[in-house]
Amino acid sequence: MWTGEVTMAGAVLISALGLLVVFSALASLAVAIIIISKILGIIIKTDAPKQPAVAAAVPAPAIDEESYAVLLAAVSEEARLSGEEIRVTSIKEL
Repeated sequence: MWTGEVTMAGAVLISALGLLVVFSALASLAVAIIIISKILGIIIKTDAPKQPAVAAAVPAPAIDEESYAVLLAAVSEEARLSGEEIRVTSIKEL
């Protein structure tokens, strides 16, 4: 493949060209994903009106506050959600 000795400048140039090809491909994929998601967002519209979140009064837990906090933290960690994204309606012992 090579018909001679590769110099340091040639090696750097080949490496830079390889990196340029890889990052340009990644950038073009990112742009394609953005364009496709915008097109699909226009085509597939959710016509269901979003109801505003009503901040209801939190009912007093049937268990002590520490146990409630531990349960909420465990559920939040398992679901990979923050505590504000979860609404606990009831806690029942099984």
